[in-house]
Amino acid sequence: MINLGLVFGLTALYFTVILAVVVYSRFVQTKRLLPDLDEFFLAGKKLSPIILAATFAASYFSTWTVLGLPGMVYAQGMGALYFVYIIDLVGLFAVLWLGPKFMAYAQEHRVFSPVEVISAAYSSRKLGILLSVIFIVFLMPYISLQLVGVGKFIEGYTAGQVNYVTSVGSMLVIVLIYLFLGGMRAVAYTDIIQMVAILIGVGFGLHYLLMQNDLSYFSLVSESGKSLPDIFSAPGPFGVWTLPMVISTGLVSVGILFQPHLLTRTMMASKGRDIKILVFSTLTVRIVMSFFSIGLVLAAYKLLGPELESNAMMGHIFEMMASTGTMGLVLSTLMLMGALGAAMSTADSLLISIGQVATRDIVRPNIKVQPHTQILISKGIMLLVLVLAFLTGLNPPKIMVDLGIYSGAGCALLIPTILCFRWKCRSLTASFVSILVGLVSLIALAGYKFATGDTLFGMHAGFVPLVLSFALYFSISLFTYERDGKK
Repeated sequence: MINLGLVFGLTALYFTVILAVVVYSRFVQTKRLLPDLDEFFLAGKKLSPIILAATFAASYFSTWTVLGLPGMVYAQGMGALYFVYIIDLVGLFAVLWLGPKFMAYAQEHRVFSPVEVISAAYSSRKLGILLSVIFIVFLMPYISLQLVGVGKFIEGYTAGQVNYVTSVGSMLVIVLIYLFLGGMRAVAYTDIIQMVAILIGVGFGLHYLLMQNDLSYFSLVSESGKSLPDIFSAPGPFGVWTLPMVISTGLVSVGILFQPHLLTRTMMASKGRDIKILVFSTLTVRIVMSFFSIGLVLAAYKLLGPELESNAMMGHIFEMMASTGTMGLVLSTLMLMGALGAAMSTADSLLISIGQVATRDIVRPNIKVQPHTQILISKGIMLLVLVLAFLTGLNPPKIMVDLGIYSGAGCALLIPTILCFRWKCRSLTASFVSILVGLVSLIALAGYKFATGDTLFGMHAGFVPLVLSFALYFSISLFTYERDGKK
């Protein structure tokens, strides 16, 4: 039996110490307990390259990689990993190219959100409002994913002693405390600590689990390749991950890397080198986490069988580990801290981004408000969105990662507008048409998918809208471009 009092006591101490260090360091530097506008949204733009890379990777991977993706692989096979590699290769290359442009713009102007950059580049407040609304709507399921992931993990980890609703509610309270007192700096510091905790907890935890059961990683892979061949195939055991589905889902999900909480990280960089460190560190962590995820999935099949609920698979694995002795308890507690940290910091980062775009791009252009009032308005909006995300998380989908994919699909419709914000042929008309037509088609195709269970051409529902948005943006931009370049 796990000593839950000890485990949760240590976890509470972990979060309290991090928050105390952040608040104390801010007070020493600024004589303020609460963050100002620059500190709240961008951590004062004074993060080292290592911390910046860690906070980007942690917010990108979040709960969906640490807890959701292994469960998805467990339920649907290795094809779930293949589409993620497409996101990394395409999306991180885009960040490598686009990041320095956002960084340079942020250094030249007093801006706090990516939407401010885009609306200024297109000289349109209405475009900024449209982007803000879309981001707010499509970031909400991604916030729900963080709450669902932790709720299911704790429920499995405690073998049901702490139920799902209690777990999600506790996570909501932690997120609120960090959000109101910490700001972006608390998110950044938590990111680097939880990244270390996850890598140690998952890496050494997997090694310990295999050792306790007289298994080795490569013998487990070899044995599973013979006994579970469908797991390693691209379609998977249920034929979900066909080649068109892998490619289309990967491309659609690139939208995750264009969400404001990640683009904001590029605005926090001080040099172009920081962006390169950020991208290549993220790729390195992906390789390591993929290695661990495959091992944990195969260990779950070997030791617990194929009947686990996919969303709770990681919780059951670490519950089993915690029951093997002191070392297992320590490693599983580290994983719990890391998982909670991943969900908390990503949820806070997403909420700060929502407050950022809502206040800076919807409220401020229309109503004159002081900086401290902007922070208060942001916190009120964040609280409302968090409560809505909590309610959404009370009835989660069978595969929690689906929340992240559809969140990415909605944001992917904005990619042409964002990518081309400094293109001489950019067109405001093209932006509006490509976004709105893409949005309508995404709603129609997603509705068709949920109503019938079928997909168009065997591809993800967001793929055709994504292609439409690109085709419309570039064709209209080139058609309407004036030779003098004045837009």
